[in-house]
Amino acid sequence: MKILITGSTGFVGRNLVPKLITNGHEVLELTRNINKSKNFFGDKTIKLEIQDSEFKYKILEFNADIVIHLASYLSSSDEFDEGKKLIKTNIFFLYKVLDSISKTQIKLFINTGSFSEYKDCDSNLKPAYLYAATKTSSRAFLDYYSTTYNFKYCTVIPYTIYGVKDSARKIIDIIYESISSNKPLNLSPGKQILDFIHVDDVTDFYLLLVNNSHKFSNKSNFKLGSGVGHSLRQLAKLIEEITRKKTNINWGGIKYRNSDIMYAVADLYEIKKIFDWSPTITLKDGLNSR
Repeated sequence: MKILITGSTGFVGRNLVPKLITNGHEVLELTRNINKSKNFFGDKTIKLEIQDSEFKYKILEFNADIVIHLASYLSSSDEFDEGKKLIKTNIFFLYKVLDSISKTQIKLFINTGSFSEYKDCDSNLKPAYLYAATKTSSRAFLDYYSTTYNFKYCTVIPYTIYGVKDSARKIIDIIYESISSNKPLNLSPGKQILDFIHVDDVTDFYLLLVNNSHKFSNKSNFKLGSGVGHSLRQLAKLIEEITRKKTNINWGGIKYRNSDIMYAVADLYEIKKIFDWSPTITLKDGLNSR
């Protein structure tokens, strides 16, 4: 199949694209940096720069069967300038892609949401951050285009993704770094419970959707995690067990943010019911592979 992908050089994208290629799919990347794409994938994909003057024409010419939308700008800030960046990427760029595919024969659009859109960890959309609000707002555009131009879509809601070769510094990296720190690292009290899912399981699930689009209904939402929660303190203890070294953390050195999500664990009911699929990599095994 022909697959158009955004965010191909991000953490999930650069782990997913090789799997798409291995499975025989033809891939068109929408990218900001063609050189970065070449470093990851060489000439195994078609590359289209986002600012290309023939952007819309080239997407029409490619005529994708499936779009995988991974591109996103993430920020925890509510500052106005950050808000403009969030809107530019998470809403306007999606609108640009939707406009460009509207005259194609697309069959499926795989959208990527965020668990932070569900502050109360239920089925009701309630964005915890401005970032999450832009992700939720963008769904209205997708729903409009799906209805108007008659293509199917679903939204994948990944929980806390981790794994090797992630360029973004995340809580797991911060805890590991504390081991070699001379000064205690100030963190919140650490009672937030998060659901950590390995990037290999995440990319396997996207591939499952690509190859089994007939199995799920239009507008499906898939909460993608391990289904198991760990507090940050439990995570630190697990890292200590694996490394046999002591973390250097001052729990409670900073306060929780007002919008902090205290419990975010995926309900895998829909995924298991439709696909009989579960992640295969436990948190301990995933950390051991670092």
